[in-house]
Amino acid sequence: MAAALSASGNGKSVAVLEGAPRVGRKLLATGNGRCNLINMKDAPYYGEGDFAKEVLHRCGKEEVLAFFHRLGLVTREEDGGRVYPGCGQAAAVLDVMRKAMDRQGVTVICDAKAEKIEKINGAFRVFAGEEAFDCRRVIVACGGMAGGKLGHDGGAYALLTRLGHTLKKPLPALVPLLSEKGAVKGLSGLRLPAVLTLCDGERPVASAAGEALFTDYGVSGICAMQLSAQVHGLKRPVLKMDFSPMLGLVPCRYERISIPDERKTYERMLAFLKEREALLSGEDLLCGLFPRLLAEKMRGLSLEKLAEKLCAFRVPLTGVRGFEYAQVTRGGICAGEFDTATMESKKIPGLYAAGEMMNVDGDCGGYNLLFAFASGMLAGKAAAQ
Repeated sequence: MAAALSASGNGKSVAVLEGAPRVGRKLLATGNGRCNLINMKDAPYYGEGDFAKEVLHRCGKEEVLAFFHRLGLVTREEDGGRVYPGCGQAAAVLDVMRKAMDRQGVTVICDAKAEKIEKINGAFRVFAGEEAFDCRRVIVACGGMAGGKLGHDGGAYALLTRLGHTLKKPLPALVPLLSEKGAVKGLSGLRLPAVLTLCDGERPVASAAGEALFTDYGVSGICAMQLSAQVHGLKRPVLKMDFSPMLGLVPCRYERISIPDERKTYERMLAFLKEREALLSGEDLLCGLFPRLLAEKMRGLSLEKLAEKLCAFRVPLTGVRGFEYAQVTRGGICAGEFDTATMESKKIPGLYAAGEMMNVDGDCGGYNLLFAFASGMLAGKAAAQ
């Protein structure tokens, strides 16, 4: 839709082929129905992160925000730089885009799933079921595989691979973690502020802070999901959970962080427990310290072992949940085969791609939608030239 709006006007004829019965269903599901459409902070992107950086240098958060304001959307910025529609409803984002497409004469054809693209005499023919559509330029913006029925089954990548583009294996990202059942037994439903560190055996890989949610299959919560894509490929994935934020020893944060010094964390935790032991002894030491479900796992430990558990509670991982539970796709069409200024294919003139189709993904917090909108706007503007 962002590409179509940027391409339309000035006498250009633009059509959107939508495989679903209506446009924007996935957009409605973003941000728990609130649509965190942009983040005003800078953050790293993964996959081909330098490509994303170049795209956002040419069409950044200010340009995307101005685009939505021109459409009539009122927005508000919340803590962490997250930008939402002022009314807090994702439907408002979809409504302004649909109305603008009507005003600008964009033709929207639903239940028209693109299945094949052919280049014929310098133009393109897009096949959708029994119909075929001829066009001078074509933008492929089919999204990724995340979101179950709201994503695609992987077939959309063939629109570009059949034309010579390369696919980096798609994997679920921003998705809950799966663990050995014994590690989380009896903790399902427990929400705790924590610092999570993903390790390969004992080697730390990445850390994130936030609210962790224990489930019967593993660990969820945004901080756990931020680390999920990095689980792929690890030989011995282990999640270490530091409960210092729960005990007030460090501030509660909700972001990726640098890998903490485990030794310093342990020393701080042990000093805290020794000070507490001077006031309370025996089982009273655990009372009021943390939830009963977790206390049961800690009961009977020495002070040193308790400190070790509280700053490095080990959860061996077995993988991550599937695309049905993922917020975004890691992998996709190799972005380096496209121009960062125009999103045009370097292999086939007149062919463009944008959004989650590309081998680019970001953290939770509006970064993925920001890249999707920005790359769509660049593609639409260039295709209309």
